[in-house]
Amino acid sequence: MKRLFSLLMIAAASFPVLAEGALTAEQETAIRNIERAIALTDATWNGSIKGQTDNLYMADTYNVRTGATSGPSDVWPYTAAIEAHNSILEALEAAKDIAPDLYDKNYEKYKTNLDKLIDNLEWYRGSYVLPSYAVSKEVNPYAVPRAAQRNGADCTGILNVYDDQMWLSRELIRAYKLTGNEAYLKDATYLADYALEGWDCWRDASGEEYGGITWGPGYNSKHACSNGPIIQPLVWLSEIYTPTDETMEYYYRDRDNKVVQETVARGDHYLNFAKKVYDWQKKNLKHESGVYWDMMGADNTINVVDGYRQHMDCGGPTGALISYNTGTMISGGADLYKMTNDPVYLEDIEAATKASLNNFSKYDRKTGRYQFNTDNTAEQGFTTWFNDVLMRSYADAYPLVEGSASKNGLESFQGNLDYGYENNLKNGLLPIHLMEGWGDEKITKGFHQFSFASQYAVLANWLLEKAKASQAGAASPVAEKTNNKTVYTLSGVNKGEYANVKDSLPRDIYIVGGEKMICGK
Repeated sequence: MKRLFSLLMIAAASFPVLAEGALTAEQETAIRNIERAIALTDATWNGSIKGQTDNLYMADTYNVRTGATSGPSDVWPYTAAIEAHNSILEALEAAKDIAPDLYDKNYEKYKTNLDKLIDNLEWYRGSYVLPSYAVSKEVNPYAVPRAAQRNGADCTGILNVYDDQMWLSRELIRAYKLTGNEAYLKDATYLADYALEGWDCWRDASGEEYGGITWGPGYNSKHACSNGPIIQPLVWLSEIYTPTDETMEYYYRDRDNKVVQETVARGDHYLNFAKKVYDWQKKNLKHESGVYWDMMGADNTINVVDGYRQHMDCGGPTGALISYNTGTMISGGADLYKMTNDPVYLEDIEAATKASLNNFSKYDRKTGRYQFNTDNTAEQGFTTWFNDVLMRSYADAYPLVEGSASKNGLESFQGNLDYGYENNLKNGLLPIHLMEGWGDEKITKGFHQFSFASQYAVLANWLLEKAKASQAGAASPVAEKTNNKTVYTLSGVNKGEYANVKDSLPRDIYIVGGEKMICGK
């Protein structure tokens, strides 16, 4: 007992006792992350956002040597600008109490810029008549390319894709939660409904839906990127609409493949579809390594009969293994678990976080961090943003699952970003090769830079949540991880099993299962 007492006293001496009002190391890093997210966003806005207030666009590329820019980006990269502003606003909200000056200086500016960015989405919007599996009607989605006038985009055929609507729906829900602007929720809901029109509701010989959302109304392939991204927004919409009891008309095909109409509660409808899409992708696109195939391919033959799209077989899984396709399933699974408490989702996301580290990164002994795969050049691809989606899925998974995969991933993203920021910043911007630097490269994209900014802001939120949990007495991201562990005071007094005494402990520093933590009330 004397030896235990000595060990506990040594542990107590090494525990940082904070003065009232002092910040923990995690809080300090979080604030620095927000500052860096803001700096990256400001530099990217200054270099890549062009035009006037009611006619803003994001240049597709930016030359860090000359400042020259190209023409407007497509709508998908533009979404990253909205994402970064949402992430910064969320982080500022989370840090408001510990960094009020940072909040006061920046919140309204970023809210104003967010509103501008969303308003200028209308340059990508257009109308056409959609012939889908159970409906034929005029629709008003966002096109891939930017138009010459508001609401004047050509969005027919392959000029609009369902995944773009999904990413936008996600960001508009976040913007609604931050601002309370009902117009954002209305558009997010419309886009989610539109994307679900791409669900193949025709029935097979056994009466089961073929399922899966095609890449777009002009495509026959069913992609991970046109299914996984809608799961999380659907869960969020279910959370929003379930208390309202709002209903909607839903069109689908019955077991005889006849079009039927049903009045359904929005909240239930969105949750049911989140489960259906998740199950379809898990069944059809999960790779043996535990991550996800890119797509089920097709020859893009589209057959429309009497105004309705017909089912066309599109073969088995194929294509590359891309990080964001696993990230959307991790995030979707995390939110489905929080909504349903089904342990299957926990098992899935724990396995997928581990598999994603194995497939999309390599452990670097020199840095002690995972280095995530990227493209050869910034102009070549979009992997920086793909990895952004994976990283935020680790943040979604972290509070829920045991194991170190999500923690290792998040800490590696943090360390890699910091190294790049402190060693390879040029004109306030980061190279896609964070550790190696710019080399001969001179072209970057706002798409990538806004992704880096969002990563910093998401990491800030993660660290602030960790700090909050630690101060509340949770030693682990899993709330009940401390159960069935013995609690000792720093003087060595056994207080009993944590699960039995946690509510009666006076607030203090204790040793729980050999780890120091603040517990009690």
